[in-house]
Amino acid sequence: MTKKSFVWLTMVLCMLLPLVAACGSGSLTSTSTNPATKVAPPAGENIYVLDGYAPQGVTNANQHIVAFHPGNAQPTYTLPAGLTSMDHRLLLAAQAQAGQTTISVIDTRSGATLRTLSLAGNYSTAGQDFNNAVLSIDGHWLALRQLDSSTSATTIALVDTKAGKLSKTIHLTGDFDLDAISLDGNALYLLQRLNNGTGRYYVQLYTVSENELYQSPIVDKSELNDPNMTGTATARQVASDASATYTLYVDTYHNIAFVHILPLDPGFPFARCINLPVGKSSDLLHYYTLALSADGKTLYAANGALGVVSEISLNNMGTSNIYSDQVAATDHFNPGVTNVTSVDTSRMLRNGAALSSDQSTLYFAGLHGIWSVKTADLLSGHAAFHQALGQQSFTGIALSADSRTLYAVSPTSGITAFDTASGQALQALQVPIRAPWDVEWIVN
Repeated sequence: MTKKSFVWLTMVLCMLLPLVAACGSGSLTSTSTNPATKVAPPAGENIYVLDGYAPQGVTNANQHIVAFHPGNAQPTYTLPAGLTSMDHRLLLAAQAQAGQTTISVIDTRSGATLRTLSLAGNYSTAGQDFNNAVLSIDGHWLALRQLDSSTSATTIALVDTKAGKLSKTIHLTGDFDLDAISLDGNALYLLQRLNNGTGRYYVQLYTVSENELYQSPIVDKSELNDPNMTGTATARQVASDASATYTLYVDTYHNIAFVHILPLDPGFPFARCINLPVGKSSDLLHYYTLALSADGKTLYAANGALGVVSEISLNNMGTSNIYSDQVAATDHFNPGVTNVTSVDTSRMLRNGAALSSDQSTLYFAGLHGIWSVKTADLLSGHAAFHQALGQQSFTGIALSADSRTLYAVSPTSGITAFDTASGQALQALQVPIRAPWDVEWIVN
């Protein structure tokens, strides 16, 4: 989106929406939309929305995914919450009852269950973090951590979803969480909780074929003498070739935010931590979100509440060149944050950033409203940031395939859409959803 078109969008929205406060600084306040300004959503487009928003501190929100067309308030079908392959064609969902867990492999395009299998024990694919379940990007290998594992012993089930069978049960001494799995299912990346009162942990590599942990923890290649890590994972991007994961961690106690770059290569057991800018208070760290360019060369870490965007240059020439990873640019802007409420500090983003299909514009959610910036301007040091819907708060955003429609999700007000090309305001969508969290994916 060009600066001119975004300013025009804001002017149109200001004129069309009833104002509660004066429209200024590119932001606006609205209580309703004008039906006369409605623009039809993309024809044939179906969006998959996660229903069951969970603010910070809430772990059970009875979540499921609702598929529907933006122009039709009736759901096409409903899917259980779970893990999907990178192309979103397969969904894996676990349901535990009376000490048995049923794993379902579901075709997301039709909602049909392709196969099921049953495991002894309690496992889950639900939740925002990655601790209890991880899936290879093609949906072939699913690893599940038994929920009732103790701090002294951990049980992990490795499932071959294509064959529909349990491939291996792994028993480890110690307290381990799941972090990632390689494309071939042979390398499991784990977080070993130290349980020493510090909240710290090691990143460990377990090789399935050799049935053993790597001889030492996976460490930041620039800090070989300090294998400890700290923080909570809040967002993740994965390389399209499954070569690496990029996970955003925040540590509110120490006021730290960083991106953990983990090559999924068992022959290269090293990682990289990229520190991100923080503010005086850690209350807004969880507004950090990630977006990965289509070519896999650039990662954007944006925090619309702190008013900062970092562009991280990724070396895609192999793990041997991981030393060249660097923050190519960091731009600051005024987010207009004057008052932070308890609702603001507990709000949890999910898929809070999106790149336009031509990679030219980065959109991301802030404490209030949606921000945008031209990616080419970030390296210049003179980037212009623009805000829309500044008097509303959102937990997730997504773009249609042609990037003309941006969907902004709020658990309380539903889904708001606007046309990024013409600046015409869209009505709030009539959606069959109770408390939407984000748009998980979009299919044309």
